[in-house]
Amino acid sequence: MKYFTFNVVGLALLAGSAAWAEPVTLRLGHPVFEAHPIHDTAVRFKEAVERLSGGDVKVDIYPARQLGDVKELAEGVQFGTIDMTVNSTSAYASLDPAIDAFQLPGLIPDYEGFVTMAKSPEARAIMDGLEAHNQIALGVYDGGLRHFMTTGKPAESLADMKGLKTRVAPNKMFLDAWGAVGVNPTPMAYGEVYSALETGTLDAVEINLTSIESEKYYEIGKGVTLTGHYFWPGFLLINKAKFESLTPEQQQFMRQAADEIVEPQVMAVKALDAQITKHLEELKIPVVTPSDAFKAELTAAFKPVIERYEASNPLIAAFAVKARSLTPATK
Repeated sequence: MKYFTFNVVGLALLAGSAAWAEPVTLRLGHPVFEAHPIHDTAVRFKEAVERLSGGDVKVDIYPARQLGDVKELAEGVQFGTIDMTVNSTSAYASLDPAIDAFQLPGLIPDYEGFVTMAKSPEARAIMDGLEAHNQIALGVYDGGLRHFMTTGKPAESLADMKGLKTRVAPNKMFLDAWGAVGVNPTPMAYGEVYSALETGTLDAVEINLTSIESEKYYEIGKGVTLTGHYFWPGFLLINKAKFESLTPEQQQFMRQAADEIVEPQVMAVKALDAQITKHLEELKIPVVTPSDAFKAELTAAFKPVIERYEASNPLIAAFAVKARSLTPATK
């Protein structure tokens, strides 16, 4: 009888183990159209994790706000109604202010530097803070350097920007930074930007070239100034409880896939920027490279805001120190 009981228990344990090892399919939503690098991030992750796991982990992608805009996706993953997202880091700064480090103006020198910072211990320390908010940040990727697009003539000095109703993502640091520049910063959901530019509710938008292309803002914009003020990072996030329900092997496949795609994803955005710049020029939309004097004006305007945010959080300060140690690849 004891022998029989032992085997019953053993079979139960084996059955439990087998249940844990069953294949899993995860729903991943994001807010952009399929031409955008954030979608490319999702596709690269899907392909990598399905390859590494031999199909044990599958990912179904829902692009273009099918599961909600930026805010809804952030809340969905936090509360477990959505498994995963690739979503703008700026949407999470209200949960953890250290996240603002990723978008301090002028801090990361170029795309190569972004790759270094994305893989750095300083970035990981910031991302780990999201575990307290029921989600795991598997990695950080990029949607493209941000520039300045207007519905009128392109900005060629700080004076040209003064007073322009300029869309910024709903984030306090962006309001502070662009208020210091002298525009009229206007927080607005991403999905509302096109119509606001079209109707004149907005005069300008600080935006990445990849969004100008994927959202067809070039149909309205009359000039682009290549300010390159900060990147537009996106976290690859999974609900914490969902992640912890996976086997250790499945979790490892997820982390390995997330790490593997960082460099190819980011460098693909660099190449895409060059293609989009050429396309804008073909469309006869002025693309302006700021003068050294204009760059100096922007740097001076942003400086007190950067200093205030660095002083506010040791994780931001550590990230900034690391970023400033990088040598630009173009030099």
